[in-house]
Amino acid sequence: MSQQVRLGDLLGSNPEEDFRNFDLTEVQQVLEHLRETDAIDLAHAEFLQQQSLRGADILVEYMAKMVKTIGYLESKLNSTKNKVSLEYAAPDGVRTTVDMKKWAAECSPEVSAAAEKLADAKGGKMALERKFDIIVKAHHHYKDIATGLRKTILGYSSGTNNAPAEGYE
Repeated sequence: MSQQVRLGDLLGSNPEEDFRNFDLTEVQQVLEHLRETDAIDLAHAEFLQQQSLRGADILVEYMAKMVKTIGYLESKLNSTKNKVSLEYAAPDGVRTTVDMKKWAAECSPEVSAAAEKLADAKGGKMALERKFDIIVKAHHHYKDIATGLRKTILGYSSGTNNAPAEGYE
C-alpha cells in the first residue's frame, strides 16, 4: 500500500514558504520539450498531453504554497503597519494626529521591507500562474491534435457515430 499523502504535506508547515527556491527545473524542461516538439502520431500527441499535465501538477502544488505565503505576508504587513502606527509619538511633545500616525506607518522601514516581500511573492505567483496557463493551453492543443488524428486516421470520434471506418473493424 502506498504512503498516505495529506493536503498539509503538500502545503507545508511553514506559514511563509521559501518560494525563491522552488525547483522549476522539470517544469522548464516540459516547456522546452513542448516548444520544440511536434506531435507526429496519436501516441506522441497523447504523450505530450501527459507531459503537460505533469508540469501543471507541479505548478499547482507551488501555487497553493504561494497563496498561503501571500496570505501570511499580507497579514504580516497589516500587523506591522498597525504596530508602527500605534507606537508613533510626535517629537517634542507635540500633539500626535491620526494623519501623523498613518504617515509614520507608511514611511516605516519595517513596513517597506514587509511590502517588498509581499510584492516578491505576488510576482512569483503571477509567474507560476502564467506558466500554468501556457502548459494547460499546450495540453488542450495536443488533445485537439489527438482528437483530429483519431477522427482522420483511426476513423472514429466521440460523437454519435461510433462505428469504425471501413477496413478498421
